[in-house]
Amino acid sequence: MDFMKISTRSVKQGVTEIFPKFILKKSSDLMIRGGDFYAVWREDLGLWSTEEQDVIDMVDQELYKFTEERRKTATDSLVTKYMWDSDSGSIDSWHKYCQKRMRDNFHPLDEKIIFGDTETTKTDYASKKLSYPLRECDISGYEKLISTLYTPEERHKIEWAIGSIIEGDSKYIQKFLVLYGSAGTGKSTILNIIQRLFEGYYSVFDAKALGSSSNSFALEAFKSNPMVAIQHDGDLSRIEDNTRLNSLVSHELMTVNEKFKSTYANKFNAFLFMGTNKPVKITDSKSGLLRRLIDVMPSGKKLDQKDYNDCINKIPFELPGIAYHCHQVYLKNKDAYDNYVPTLMMGATNDFYNFVVDSFSVFKKNDGTTLKTAWEMYKTYCDETKVPYPYSQRAFKEELRNYFWHFEEGFDEETKVRNVYSGFRLDKFEKDMRSEKKDNADKKYVI
Repeated sequence: MDFMKISTRSVKQGVTEIFPKFILKKSSDLMIRGGDFYAVWREDLGLWSTEEQDVIDMVDQELYKFTEERRKTATDSLVTKYMWDSDSGSIDSWHKYCQKRMRDNFHPLDEKIIFGDTETTKTDYASKKLSYPLRECDISGYEKLISTLYTPEERHKIEWAIGSIIEGDSKYIQKFLVLYGSAGTGKSTILNIIQRLFEGYYSVFDAKALGSSSNSFALEAFKSNPMVAIQHDGDLSRIEDNTRLNSLVSHELMTVNEKFKSTYANKFNAFLFMGTNKPVKITDSKSGLLRRLIDVMPSGKKLDQKDYNDCINKIPFELPGIAYHCHQVYLKNKDAYDNYVPTLMMGATNDFYNFVVDSFSVFKKNDGTTLKTAWEMYKTYCDETKVPYPYSQRAFKEELRNYFWHFEEGFDEETKVRNVYSGFRLDKFEKDMRSEKKDNADKKYVI
C-alpha cells in the first residue's frame, strides 16, 4: 500500500510503539472522493473495494506481520497501535488523513460490465464482477416469457438497451427506457430480469425526485455510479423541471450533493429503466425528453401461472445466454433508435401533438398552411376536445413551426398572405405511418 508505511517510536525506556504512518501523496492504491475515503486496491482479489473495513484489515495485517518480525530480535516491549483498537488513536489518524489532509483523487469505478470469467487489473477500475460468464446457451424460458409479454418490436427495444450496457456503449447513449402499461402486464417481470442480469451494477432511483426542482439530494441514489438504474413504479407525469433528468441521461458532468459530504462533480453512466402506469409528460416538440425517451408497451398477453413460474425458475440458469442474445441484438444495429420519436407518450400527454395528428390529412394534402387558417383549426379543436390549457396565438405560432420545414413570416405579394408554413414534416409521424401501412398489409393478406 503506497499510502502508508509502518513506523516505530520509543515512548519510554524499554517500550517501543509500532504504528501506521499515512503518507501525503497522490496514491495509486487509495482513492479519495468528496473529502472522504472512496476505494482501496485489493491485490488479493484483483479488485477495488469501497469498504473502509478492508483498509482497516489490510493495515492491521501489515502491522501484525511487522510486529511478529520485529519481535524476533527486539529487546524492548512492543506496543502495536492497531486500527481495530479505537483507544489506539490509529483510526482517528486515518479519518483525519482522509477528510482533512488529502485532496480528492479518484477514478469512477465499475464503468464497464465485468463477467465472472474475466481477469481484472488495477486500471480496469472494477470493484465487482457478475456471477456468470458471457456465452451462448439455452434461453427457452426467457424466450417464452418475453415473446408472450411483448411484441417483437417492443421486445427489440428492451434487448437493444440491455445489449448496449453489456457492450459498454450505454455510457455514451443518451436514451432511457420507460415500460408503460397497466398493472399486471409484465413490466416488473422484465425489470426483475434486468436486475438479475446486472446484479451489483444497478441501483434504484426516484424519478419524481429527478423531475423536482427543489430536491437537492436527488442524485444521491447515483453516488455509486451504477451502470443501470431501475424504478419499478415511477412517475414522470408531473415534471417541474427536466434539466436534471436530461443531464443525467446525457451523461453530462453534474455537481453531486450527498448528505454530510462535500459536493463533487461526476459524470454518471447509468442507463435508466422505469416502469409506470402513467404517461411521461412531454411538454412540447422541443422537450429534451423527446429525443431521449424510448417507450415500451406490453402486449397485454399473459401466461398461465404454471407456465409463468416454470419460465421464472429457468431465468437464473439462462442469464449467460440472455446476456449473449441481447448483446448480439445490439451489435446488429447499434443505431436503431437514434431518430426514435415516442409518439405514444406524446399522444398521451401533449395536446398540441394531438391537434396536429387530428389535422394530419389537411396538412399533408396541402403540404402547408397559414397561421390564420391553422389558428382557427386549433381553436375549434380546443373547444371540441376541452383542452384545459390552450396556447396563446404567439406560443401557437412558434410551436407549429416545429412541424414544418419552412416558415415565411413576411407578407407575400403574390398570394397576399403572411405567416406561411410549408413542407409538412412527415418524419415526425413515421412510426404512426409504418403502423398504418402494416395494418393495411395485414388486412390485404386476410382478404
